[in-house]
Amino acid sequence: MKDAIAQGHSILHAREKCVGCVTCTQACPTKALRVRGGRLTLKQDLCIDCGECIRCCRHGANSAPDASTSDSSRFRLRVALPSTTLFTQFGRDVRPAQVLDALTRIGFDAWYDMSWMCEMVARAVDTWLSECSGPWPKISVTCPAIVRLILIRYPDLLPHLVPIEAPRELAAKLVRRRLASERGLSPGEIGIFYLSPCSALMQSIAAPVGLPESHIDVALSIAGIYGRLLKAIKAGAREEHEPRSCAAGLQWAAGGGECAMMRNRNTMAVSGVADVTRVFDRIESGIYQGVDYIEAYLCPDGCVSGPLLIEGRYAARRTLRLLIENAGIESTVKEEKVRTLFREHFFDLEQDVRARPVRPRTTDLRQAVRLKQEKSAVLAKLPKKDCGACGAPDCETHAEDVAAGDARIDDCVFVHIETLESGVARRGDPSCRATQGGKVP
Repeated sequence: MKDAIAQGHSILHAREKCVGCVTCTQACPTKALRVRGGRLTLKQDLCIDCGECIRCCRHGANSAPDASTSDSSRFRLRVALPSTTLFTQFGRDVRPAQVLDALTRIGFDAWYDMSWMCEMVARAVDTWLSECSGPWPKISVTCPAIVRLILIRYPDLLPHLVPIEAPRELAAKLVRRRLASERGLSPGEIGIFYLSPCSALMQSIAAPVGLPESHIDVALSIAGIYGRLLKAIKAGAREEHEPRSCAAGLQWAAGGGECAMMRNRNTMAVSGVADVTRVFDRIESGIYQGVDYIEAYLCPDGCVSGPLLIEGRYAARRTLRLLIENAGIESTVKEEKVRTLFREHFFDLEQDVRARPVRPRTTDLRQAVRLKQEKSAVLAKLPKKDCGACGAPDCETHAEDVAAGDARIDDCVFVHIETLESGVARRGDPSCRATQGGKVP
């Protein structure tokens, strides 16, 4: 069977590779995945395209679709907008300038080094924090998987989101405006290609939150373009006078990098599904109100550990540290320029972020109460082991599926074994044999 993509999402599932191991069902932070009939199924309205199912699948059954650079044929000018994580993928001896130069060797007409915009956004967030009011703490919108997690699972935290657009969208908006003016092109003739480390970022371009439409035209996975880019890097000559990346902005590639760029030190960085959900649960409970700002990523080390990268995250972090040390420039971003753009609302999200409603099981109140009661009754019969063998991520989710008619209670192996043992015991009961003419069936 060919790969199938969930409608409206950026995850491909190759059914012929799926072995039904349930690992991804337990990794999913929104409990969007089930294994039914030995194969993976998706609850569409719960998926946030975070890519955890890609990261944890040992059989390669989950992946992200990749556009082709052939999609560039409709543009007169093709501009590469690489995530800063791209610079961490080629080892300590390959400088960002070499990577950017190689992009022009594989078909792009121009590129934009996003490290500069990353520092500008950090400065803009600093300015906004100094002027805003509660509720506290404020939460970064840099990671689109975090934003979508809040939309679905933590809607009460929506007022905590910082209304500052992510660097990738601001960079695309700025470079399109600048190149259209410099080269006499209409904005539609310029194609902006984002080189992405994760499926959530790709989905944020196809279906952005806080924007009516993305300023980016095409998303390419870094893994998909890596081979050609590496070959071009090896074939390219080093320039004597290379453009320098913003050392401070390069920090954005890893978790904690955004906080490191900010003047406000009353901040906290958290990454990884388990730690993020633990922190968000506590924020909902009123804890961490003394913190001004939280930088959050679902990937365990921030974008540098995205599922669409080639280099391992520990090696990538080491490379990043060396690149920052070698860049030799702390900051050349002008504070006056940032404040001017801030006053002009350049950094603002263009739309309010609203909760993404999950389709209810029923709109009838009596039916909803009945389903809740049935769920509680089923859950009381389950072992609370959360083993995932039933195809749901945990016992509570399985109970919900049973109450809704999407599963059977004896899909739980422990309930099934108990049912079989009870049947055997009944067959061995003398009173049972007597009613059957002394015969044991």
